[in-house]
Amino acid sequence: MTKKILFLGCSNLVDTNVKPSKEDIWKELVFGQDVEIKNLSWWGAGNQFIAGNCFDYIKDNHVDYVYLQFSGLARYDIPTHDNYNIPDYEYIIKTYKRKYVVSGGKNGSWTGNDRTNQIFLPLYWKDEQYDHIAQESIQACASAIWFLQSKNIQFNWNFFYDITNPATPEEDFYDGHIKEFPSILDKTNWINSDPHTFCFQHNGLLDDKCHFDNLVYKKWLMSVKSQINYSPYNA
Repeated sequence: MTKKILFLGCSNLVDTNVKPSKEDIWKELVFGQDVEIKNLSWWGAGNQFIAGNCFDYIKDNHVDYVYLQFSGLARYDIPTHDNYNIPDYEYIIKTYKRKYVVSGGKNGSWTGNDRTNQIFLPLYWKDEQYDHIAQESIQACASAIWFLQSKNIQFNWNFFYDITNPATPEEDFYDGHIKEFPSILDKTNWINSDPHTFCFQHNGLLDDKCHFDNLVYKKWLMSVKSQINYSPYNA
């Protein structure tokens, strides 16, 4: 029987035209070919978007395994109605049931639009406001982890970058960091390595120093394969 896989993340997990895609890599190294991957990841997405899509999709669909690749702590996502749009702002996104206005980080594309400046600038004006955004982001991650545990679904999670020590200044500039790893995040199904740091260490970051070369990402996945909590016999 074909197993149903759910991917949730930002642009660092999104399916692109680059071959091999991350979905191809996961099939080769982890799942085999007899799976169907639903990838709800998207550019600029934050952890409210990831958690919300996790809740909505699993409520409506059978899923055998979920991979949560959480995003930057400085990103903030606001759910809105389907008819809402902001002229000249492309980061109003919907990959499943709900539409979100996303900031893309403390220095994201929102800075180039008057309307999104009105929405997001107050969130990042002072350090204590950024700290609050980071805490809300972590709470979204914790709720998604708890939800999957309560559903007894096989899953793994990590952040795409090191949230306490980003590997590049560019990544810290966009997504920020915190001083200590959050104790509220249950590490039972945590992958204790992030692809951004691995790719930085192996000369596998793209020119923006935030995204990865897929062939080096493949080496990362091979290095953490033993931590993947997936068995087709238990799904």
